[in-house]
Amino acid sequence: MEINKLDILTIFILSIVFFSASIWNLGSTQVPINNWETNGNTDFFIDLDKTVRVGTVYFLIKNTSETQIQVYMGSPGDWSLVNTIDIQFSYYSWSDGLTLDIETQYIGFNIGSGFIEIAEIAILDSLDQIITINSVGSENSSEVNFAYLIDEQNLVQLPATYMEETFFDEIYFVRTAENYLNFQHPYEWTHPPLGKLIIASGIAIFGFNPFGWRIMGVIFATLMIPLIYFIGKELFQTWIGGFSVAFLLTFDFMHFTLARMATVDTYVIFFSIASQLFFLIYLKNLRQKGWKETPTKPLFFAILFFALGFSTKWIAIYGFVAQIAILFIIRLKEVLKNKKISLSDKINVFLDHPYTTILEFILISVLVYFLTYIPDILIGRTILDVFGLQGGMYNYHSTLNATHAFSSAWWSWPLILKPVWLYVSNLPLGIKSTIVLLGNPAVWWTGFSLIILATERVFRKKSFECSFIVTFFFIQWIPYMLISRITFLYHFYINVPLLCLASAYYLSKYWTTKWGKIVSLIYFSIVIILFGYFYPIISGNPAPVSWIDNLKLLPGWSF
Repeated sequence: MEINKLDILTIFILSIVFFSASIWNLGSTQVPINNWETNGNTDFFIDLDKTVRVGTVYFLIKNTSETQIQVYMGSPGDWSLVNTIDIQFSYYSWSDGLTLDIETQYIGFNIGSGFIEIAEIAILDSLDQIITINSVGSENSSEVNFAYLIDEQNLVQLPATYMEETFFDEIYFVRTAENYLNFQHPYEWTHPPLGKLIIASGIAIFGFNPFGWRIMGVIFATLMIPLIYFIGKELFQTWIGGFSVAFLLTFDFMHFTLARMATVDTYVIFFSIASQLFFLIYLKNLRQKGWKETPTKPLFFAILFFALGFSTKWIAIYGFVAQIAILFIIRLKEVLKNKKISLSDKINVFLDHPYTTILEFILISVLVYFLTYIPDILIGRTILDVFGLQGGMYNYHSTLNATHAFSSAWWSWPLILKPVWLYVSNLPLGIKSTIVLLGNPAVWWTGFSLIILATERVFRKKSFECSFIVTFFFIQWIPYMLISRITFLYHFYINVPLLCLASAYYLSKYWTTKWGKIVSLIYFSIVIILFGYFYPIISGNPAPVSWIDNLKLLPGWSF
């Protein structure tokens, strides 16, 4: 694959566009970080310095088990109950506002049984303006760290949006990343450590804040763009092939939204794409030079990146199975063509290449996988504990019996019938900040239609390019037909690059014609227009409720 100046310029522009759009309003860089904690049954009160009209109270919960907070009005020694809020499991997120609607100088609090860690308390008046808190104290406790409840009032932003707190599965992964940084046992253990360690590296560099725990996702998602460009260029041998696939991934909604979340999905897709690129390089060399003359270094890197993906999330195994399946079919065809040797000789010849090499690389990959558990061992887990975790992870995912309002079946994913509503914050004046996980309809619906056409072309024309695309696509999709646990639209993310490749195949094929260029430019324009139209709900950018409601194209789209 030859990379010229046009390739470099294309990659640079698309990467800058994606990175700039993704990092914009990614998250606050300064949030309250001093925390007060208790194991329950604790009383304290705040002094507002003078009698004021209090509207609502909010709690920034750093960490908690289930507990209850009772709120009182009056004065020290003379309290009357006003309202109660039940606090569910949370991690660095603001509680729902507790309405008080009272006139008072003092507000008392009683925390029931259960652990809770509070980063800040905020009091709003009837106009939703923050009221200055003079001091905090307790009638029954001499703890000096009560001040942590109100020491960072200048960093409070209410009503809160995703910019100031965690949302969806970030509550698990951010908490675990912080555990690693503090040499504590990781809270989330149902996936291997690598993705959470990458999130932790962002926090270590940029601090414990939403920007810090999300920035690595943006970086890795940006790096996917040159990787997928190289795949398109290598597979189709044209500039438009590389540009098309990279352009479509750049403006896909799911790629954009997950890049801006502190979850591990972005990292496993990055490693999967890298693995596919090196496998494609190996495969094309194999077709030209044969088994013995083909360098195995690309195959080594393909398996190494698979190992890194598997060390992030086990779904990377499907892509590896696709690679083995492709090599198996190629080798089997070659051996069966030789009619002059016996069956036992055919078996020996079949096993000669490339499986002895693959086995060696797999052993190295196993080592890489377990090396990612070094932080767990440093924290206190034994080797036996680490091996036991593997069975625990399998049992968790294979026996999970849960329901979710936004789960969806495997067959519905390419059609985007059930997006995942990740977050919502209702703001004043009919404005809402909401985040929805879905695909760009122009990318997904077109790409899936062309996957079907490409599948037909595999059998009719024996197309190498189409065979590569559809083999990975179906092997990474079919296993979900057999999974009984609940699944979500984001499980289809691993196939989004392949939807883009299917479209790029046909765009590259017909680009040389006049009408091919016209249709391609119209298609690219639609992709960008939809990205801009849906931007508020894929980014969380506040927008009028009326605008958001107009984006509900299908009956199952609820946000």
